[in-house]
Amino acid sequence: MTLKLIDDYLNKKIRDSEEYFVISFFDLRVKFNLSKEDTAVFLNLSTIRLQNIGYRVYLTNQEYDYHGEHRVVKSNELLVAIKK
Repeated sequence: MTLKLIDDYLNKKIRDSEEYFVISFFDLRVKFNLSKEDTAVFLNLSTIRLQNIGYRVYLTNQEYDYHGEHRVVKSNELLVAIKK
């Protein structure tokens, strides 16, 4: 895993849906074949970057409100990002 991978992935997610997006277990563990440790690092670095550019970040099992709905980050979703 490289910083370029994280940067490219986040840039694509933001381009596709700037207001709200999900980073899934499938993308990181299956598609990118990241280990459990690399996944944790990926999520930590992604959280820092997203918070620095104005996103609220929620991780698996955390609760959040979006468009008037109360939601919980599902077990197959590793991170949810919502533009402030």
